[in-house]
Amino acid sequence: MTRVPLTPKPSIRRLAVAILAFAILLPIPAVWATEESAVPGELGQARDETAPHDPSHILVKMAAPPTTARAQATGTEEVGAGWFEMPVPAGWEPIDWAEEMAGRPGVEVAELDLILTKQASPPFVSSDPLYANSADPSWQWHLHAANVGTAWLSTVGAGVTVAVLDTGVNDGTDGFCRPFVAEYNAVSDIAGPGAALDTDGHGSHVAGSAAQCSDNDIGGAGMAPEASVMPVKVFSSSGGASTSDVARGIDWAVANGARVINMSFGCSDCGGSTTLNAAIDRAFAAGVVMVVSSGNSPVDVFYPANHPAVLGVGATTRGGNVADYSARGLGLDLVAPGGESSNSPTTFIWQDTIGGYDGFAGTSMAAGHLSGAAALLISRFPSAPAVRVKNALTCSAVDMGSPGWDEQSGFGRLDAGRAVEQLRLMMDAGTADCVGVANSSATFASIQTNAGFWRLHEGAAQVAGFYYGNPGDFGFMGDWDCDGIDTPGLYRQTDGYVYLRNSNTQGVADVSFFFGNPGDIPLAGDFDGDGCDTVSIYRPSEGRYYIIDRLGSGDRGLGRATRAFYFGNPGDAPFMGDWNGDGIDTPGLRRPSTGFVYLRHTNTQGIADIEYFYGDPGDVVFTGDWDSDGDDTLGLYRPSTGTVYLRNTNSTGIAHFTFGVGGGMQAVGGDF
Repeated sequence: MTRVPLTPKPSIRRLAVAILAFAILLPIPAVWATEESAVPGELGQARDETAPHDPSHILVKMAAPPTTARAQATGTEEVGAGWFEMPVPAGWEPIDWAEEMAGRPGVEVAELDLILTKQASPPFVSSDPLYANSADPSWQWHLHAANVGTAWLSTVGAGVTVAVLDTGVNDGTDGFCRPFVAEYNAVSDIAGPGAALDTDGHGSHVAGSAAQCSDNDIGGAGMAPEASVMPVKVFSSSGGASTSDVARGIDWAVANGARVINMSFGCSDCGGSTTLNAAIDRAFAAGVVMVVSSGNSPVDVFYPANHPAVLGVGATTRGGNVADYSARGLGLDLVAPGGESSNSPTTFIWQDTIGGYDGFAGTSMAAGHLSGAAALLISRFPSAPAVRVKNALTCSAVDMGSPGWDEQSGFGRLDAGRAVEQLRLMMDAGTADCVGVANSSATFASIQTNAGFWRLHEGAAQVAGFYYGNPGDFGFMGDWDCDGIDTPGLYRQTDGYVYLRNSNTQGVADVSFFFGNPGDIPLAGDFDGDGCDTVSIYRPSEGRYYIIDRLGSGDRGLGRATRAFYFGNPGDAPFMGDWNGDGIDTPGLRRPSTGFVYLRHTNTQGIADIEYFYGDPGDVVFTGDWDSDGDDTLGLYRPSTGTVYLRNTNSTGIAHFTFGVGGGMQAVGGDF
């Protein structure tokens, strides 16, 4: 998105003439020797003295660094990349000392060292807020709202380091799956194990949203449970984070291999910092994705979330709305779960922190979720440039307000599953632009064949999941009880039975019956237009369809076919669908040897009414009405990539929608 740069506020000298005259009589400390020909510098962006800032020093960028002896004599400390903290002499205001230094030869920039603040508050503590893997979890609802379950089909963040610049990070009671990486205290400039211990809880909570350990039978989960966390402490004991310490922390994170940097802090109406901007620009040039909380006040997006190189993220509530407190406007890229304060603890974001699980609410928490999502994408596609990762997250966001970008929600709500798929499309196309349309309401199921686990998808979103059947069963869906909802069915080749269930939940079959001959393929559909689906047979050895307009009964099986006919050749892949919108499912087949599709409009022997080429060798066909226009069209599952391709017309062409569902799946259409 295009951002409008902030205009620095004009310099204002607040001391009266008499006071300035007195100040001139004070000795001006020698800073360090510079070349006689050096050109004076300028005042940086951090020049608003009403914004919170460190009164003890200013930040100075030199054309040439001072000698070690001169730096020690003047008490200056290096921040990095030519920037130094310079003590403010007695009798001087920081802004006046910055203006004085900006006018000296050899000084490129001088500015205030702004103090940034955290964006969350912890009002509740829960004794046992375990992650609940259900459609409506009591506690960690926020992970489900971010659709992380779909992303987890292909990535859990392994191999990616997320630097959390904050109050520090502690292991807590749940912990992180991977040891901490390159711990660093930017305030005291100390590195090593324990250097960034958290005494506040904010940083640990944010890190938990990004990468809390999962699958350890305790506590909850984070977005990228296999990612490594780099704790970088930038908050001092006084409760603020100076821009110099943040800049130092960013440089440390980049130098030590972080691919994602989380910054859950900011300041409102502070004008920005040249020092911090330079560090952000260096990190972006190094290919690091930076995520910054937008701010906890419904005003303009805070700094540095409004920097064009970062992802500025606002907050949503459990109800799926933009939080009332979430900052908005230019610089807001998208929104993610941040929770809200209420009388119910389940409206908060729950993660492990010091002293156990706490419920926090704020854009800080939203940033943690987005940082974890970025780690998932990078883990899945390690060679992806930062700009593609950023754009994949915004391109795939679920639109909330007016179409496209808006001030309240940016490009929309985080959807980690859709983001993984969008980045795959970008990588395939070799572009950083949005590819295809990730917004589809097409419904289909993916069945994990080695576990009998069904996932119901609405577009890229996984809307339900349950176990049904055994590994190796052949799955399909249909409306068995005529209620307008498709539910699972399966054919078990080991016993020759079909098992049908009337709800999309785990449980036993409601209807079961013996099915055909060994090697027969079940075909589900409404073959007589009565609104009820039944199971028919395709016999590959004959190339023949056996249509049955009723459900079978126990050991008696399906009984005599209502009608039978030949269509296609032995070895063709059969399927059924309503190709012309008349309410009756009729045969189709795809010939693997040529990739041609043949569709017929009646359940009788004859030639195809429609034929076209679609797909690659090895693709597996399934069908459904992907755009709800009343006509069924083809979908393809490509086992080699774990990708589903949906096309809205029965004609040769590219897919209208593509979604990643993972390898080892069987895909089936269904209207649930």
